[in-house]
Amino acid sequence: MKSTHLRLLLQRGGSRRLFIASILSAFVWVAIIVVSAIVLARVIVAIINRDSSVFSLILILAAMWSLRAVFQSTFEGWCSLQAVAIKQGIRTEVTSQLDSYSHVPPSVITTLLVKGLNSLDIYLGRFVPQLFFATVVPLVVIATLFILDPLSSLIAVLTLPLIPLFGALIGRYTADSVSKKWRTLGSLSSYFEDSLRGFVTLKIFGRHSTQSSRIEEMGDKYTRETMKVLTVSFLSALALELAATISVALIAVTIGIRLVNDSIDFTSALTVLILAPEVYFPVRNAASLFHASADGTQALEQLQEFQNKRQGAVQAVECDFSTVNQISWKQWGLTIPGRQLSVLGNHTVKRGEVHFVLGESGAGKSTFALNLIGITHEANVEITTPQGNHLLTPELNDSWFKHLGWVPQLPQLAHGSVRDQFTLISKSASDIEIEKVLTRCGLEVRDLPQGLDSKVGGAGEGTNAASGGQIRKMAVARALFSQPQLLIADEPTADLDSSSSDLVMNALREYATTGAIVICITHDLSIVRPDDPRQSFETVVRS
Repeated sequence: MKSTHLRLLLQRGGSRRLFIASILSAFVWVAIIVVSAIVLARVIVAIINRDSSVFSLILILAAMWSLRAVFQSTFEGWCSLQAVAIKQGIRTEVTSQLDSYSHVPPSVITTLLVKGLNSLDIYLGRFVPQLFFATVVPLVVIATLFILDPLSSLIAVLTLPLIPLFGALIGRYTADSVSKKWRTLGSLSSYFEDSLRGFVTLKIFGRHSTQSSRIEEMGDKYTRETMKVLTVSFLSALALELAATISVALIAVTIGIRLVNDSIDFTSALTVLILAPEVYFPVRNAASLFHASADGTQALEQLQEFQNKRQGAVQAVECDFSTVNQISWKQWGLTIPGRQLSVLGNHTVKRGEVHFVLGESGAGKSTFALNLIGITHEANVEITTPQGNHLLTPELNDSWFKHLGWVPQLPQLAHGSVRDQFTLISKSASDIEIEKVLTRCGLEVRDLPQGLDSKVGGAGEGTNAASGGQIRKMAVARALFSQPQLLIADEPTADLDSSSSDLVMNALREYATTGAIVICITHDLSIVRPDDPRQSFETVVRS
């Protein structure tokens, strides 16, 4: 277990209880093992010697074995419950702080919270307790062997490191295989999510059938990577079993030779032979569980990355952006293939303006927009309010988001009705207000199958009654309805015919006259008027 994983788990009370209980249980377990081995050896000797005390010894042995079975099942069940409680705590922690992970793709978060945390069942319920057993049990058993037969304890000390050595050698390959499997699963999840989001567009252009074969191909790849991990796990178990068997055989051979030479008594020899496998079993079992719990290790790696990003989040600072006089940025560039740099120069946009950022596809327009939104902070965006100039930094993001409108290149609607898109912004939004803003953007409510009750935003059949153009009009209308100080529209007229484009642009221009700032990012020059302020990306060849 890595120190980072240990620190991560120790932050949770359930993990601390699991660690403490595992240590105490390891001592109880080894005590049962040692006593059972001694009693079993005495039973065998008593049977051979026809000792009258054999029946009482058998009763003691039966009691010890019963205690061992009850203790093992009870402890394993309790560990499983603790693993479930710890998983639930982690899920609650992550889901309650989703705002801190806005830069992480939803598919990555979903994979971690579902498959990733489910893999902690073996890691926390079996592997972690076994680590403590693998530390305590061999030491106590070797100490017992030293009392009974120093030579056997010496052999055990010399051969015991073979198991973790083999486990480490195989484990390096296992870690790489599991990491590759998780990357494949992440790619599959992201691709499936993107396919669902763009299914309507794929259906329109007749490309939906090709996605099923692509998803099937990626699923087969994930299956192959999983089988590679299982193959390595099987081979590692075989190698560890072989190492343990050879080690016990060495002890058995020396015991046999000394029994023939009468240099060790039979009872001690028998006790040593019974105890010898218990030196290696906990270590071998831990090494085997390491491979079985590799998914859990990978999940902890991702969880640690999530926590590091969240801990890197800064403390929010309140700032009044209810009135924005102007917004400006410094020269910003994006490296594109071919040793070229796409550059957007310094500029200032004042309130009441509709400013156009122009550029070819792939020039970096949408990436630049992330700076205006506040997701990235590379363009030194400065916002001027009546209170002064404010450099947009992560500390101001929460305050800035309240007065920001954003229409992405691929707009997404919340799952629900058309009305829900606006009542999420304002619970008091009336149907008249909603219809008015939709009409301004060229969308008549009567064109929708069920009016404002039409279902949108879903991925299943009957859950999205709007076309691509209607979705874009709704996204623009939704942004206007929130009455932001800055409205950024990325390709606001894509999917629209010329008449609809005119209506949308007229709505944006009209809104700018109320004192807001509107920035349109586009490559479509037909929506730009001769007198519109504009700025274009320039391509610079790097030397």
